[in-house]
Amino acid sequence: MDSFKRTNLQNIKDIFEKRTGVDLDRGKSFQPFKMAVIAAAVILCCLSATAFTFSLFSSLSGDDLGISAVYEGNGVVSVWVENRSDKDLHFQSALKLMQWSTSEEIAPIAEKNVSFSGTHIPAHSSGTMTIDLSEAYDIAMLETPLAGNDWYFFVLTNNHFAFGQDWMCTVDFAEPSVIPTEYPTPITPAEADAKLIEEIMEELRPYFESYTTDPAERNKSSAEYLALCQKLLAQVDGTIVPSVSPMELTVIDSGQNPVFDSSVPMDMQLQLTGLHRRTTDGYDKKIGSSDMEQALALSAYIPQRKGDIDGGVDVPLIYVFTYEKSRITAPQDYAFIRGQLATFEQMEPYKIYEDEQYVCYDASHLFYSDLRQYVESMVSQKNDVYFDEQVWDRVQNIYSYYKENLGTLLGHRDS
Repeated sequence: MDSFKRTNLQNIKDIFEKRTGVDLDRGKSFQPFKMAVIAAAVILCCLSATAFTFSLFSSLSGDDLGISAVYEGNGVVSVWVENRSDKDLHFQSALKLMQWSTSEEIAPIAEKNVSFSGTHIPAHSSGTMTIDLSEAYDIAMLETPLAGNDWYFFVLTNNHFAFGQDWMCTVDFAEPSVIPTEYPTPITPAEADAKLIEEIMEELRPYFESYTTDPAERNKSSAEYLALCQKLLAQVDGTIVPSVSPMELTVIDSGQNPVFDSSVPMDMQLQLTGLHRRTTDGYDKKIGSSDMEQALALSAYIPQRKGDIDGGVDVPLIYVFTYEKSRITAPQDYAFIRGQLATFEQMEPYKIYEDEQYVCYDASHLFYSDLRQYVESMVSQKNDVYFDEQVWDRVQNIYSYYKENLGTLLGHRDS
């Protein structure tokens, strides 16, 4: 062990002077023996204080409690406490009254003390502590309803609000004011893009002109639609090639670091996007003629609350359809996408990838003709999204980047 140094002695003197108010440097100098005695006294004092602190009920030593409050009216609050510890709990007659949204303490309007009773809760028992605020606080102000996402809470203590020896307890002085949620009126596919709906086979248009949030109705409508597709396509003079969705063909990591939203950390930019294999579009409408046909959809995530940077509502932006090359025998063969027939000759300008086995097309133009109008239509279907110009810029950046680069980013998982 290191020898007792002069700096150690000075530290002990400083502690002793602070706790006792005695100036050890005033008057006659002390002999080393006397100083050692004083040092021992100071150390004993510090250890005693520490032992006293840890003998009190404290969450730092594993003591636990349950606590809840009920406002009885006229400034009186009943606080139910369950002491789950081996130690008795003695609350001090002190509290802080805080407001959650501001994190600020509510100042009393008078210097009168808050009245406490029932502050002793024995070990392994429960009891009710009564707090009377009526003489110290503006009760009429406290009883004014707060907004639905705000509330008051007490901070209670048994040792001057020391860390591990203070506890929060929410208290409602009035029912929170509830602002009725205004749900947006959903924009149907036909309303969002009437011109594009006209390109759909006439018999199939009613399916895209309707919109429902009821899963049972949606499933029934989709089943009727697919049955009608099979009937109509059987009458087509020509070969209709179904799309495929090979799991080995996907978007691969290019090592690039695109910036979609400068307010989001660089290592989270790609988390603003999603990649999914979908049998339906953003309106939950079938994209092919059977449940087997899927598109590889590149999406943007719209935040649910302002400032959210992860998760959110998925809005598909780019739809990639993949076909086996061996199944396409002539340019006049057809692809059937979202109620429309298009020859592969017509699809040629939208081809973005080709290898020995597969050919891929960006068919987003068959889903919407105006990106902003389409995204706002998607947002209107939800009541839990946040959309402003910054989010719109993010969506545009995601769309532009993948529209330009998706063809080079497609590849096989093992390549």
